[in-house]
Amino acid sequence: MFSLQTTIQSFLFLLIATLSTSIYADKNPSLAHTRITVWQHTIEHPDPIFITILIKALDITRHEYGEYEIVPSKEMEQGRAVQRLAIKYEGVLDVAHFASSLEREKGAIAVKVPLLNGLLGYRVCLINKGDQPKFSNIKNKQAFIDNRLTIGQHQDWPDAHILKSSGLDVRTSYKYSLLFQQLKKQRFDCYLRGINEVTDEYEKYADLNFEIENTLLFHYPFPIFFFVHESDPELAQRITLGLTRLKEKGALSELVKLYHKAQIDKLHLDKRKLIAIDNVILPEDSIQTLTPIPWLPL
Repeated sequence: MFSLQTTIQSFLFLLIATLSTSIYADKNPSLAHTRITVWQHTIEHPDPIFITILIKALDITRHEYGEYEIVPSKEMEQGRAVQRLAIKYEGVLDVAHFASSLEREKGAIAVKVPLLNGLLGYRVCLINKGDQPKFSNIKNKQAFIDNRLTIGQHQDWPDAHILKSSGLDVRTSYKYSLLFQQLKKQRFDCYLRGINEVTDEYEKYADLNFEIENTLLFHYPFPIFFFVHESDPELAQRITLGLTRLKEKGALSELVKLYHKAQIDKLHLDKRKLIAIDNVILPEDSIQTLTPIPWLPL
């Protein structure tokens, strides 16, 4: 099963990090030991690239900051994880990955090196089998609105506000897994998913008879950052240094390409109609962190 594979991958990443840290500690006993509580969803995310990048960023900064230990947080939805990075919740959560917004950047320290270089801002619809004719003649955002097509999103995700602000009809739920059931029950027409997510989700929920809509591509600027607890600027500096080194070596873009190019190629992005949407809740300097993805066929 996909979920079992993901769990095994996450466990192996953590095991490697723990073992390599222990070896390093034996050779460098004077360096401080940093215990880092990482959002459980970052560790067990269906896309293991996030925990992979975090471990690499911590490994590449050992010389300056010493050894570390990653500890998973309690399971929590995204909205609660965002809250737990605030100063009044010190000791609960140290690091998590989220799509950025002005509000989130005010409540925690944003490490402004995009983890997927904005890939998640390119989105396609997961739809019920047989619903493709609803979308085939849509040429732009206004036509989507005029045809009264609806989009499903999580209430805690920034996407919901971005899409509503652009005039689209958005239906929300409090839980990620429920959105697939609500799509099946036709509570909305399109569950808008990232191009790096949708093929895996399509396969995971094969028994629900969904299909991937094949004519439209939505886009809004949407960087994913690591966010660090307000009380720990040193950890934020360490992760920033690590990510910067990985980016300068080309390792970040290579990881994104390795993990996602094959599945994205199946979506034939160059043949889709692009619907561009402004991200009204993202600071301008965060938008400027995004650069073109050379291998993305647009």
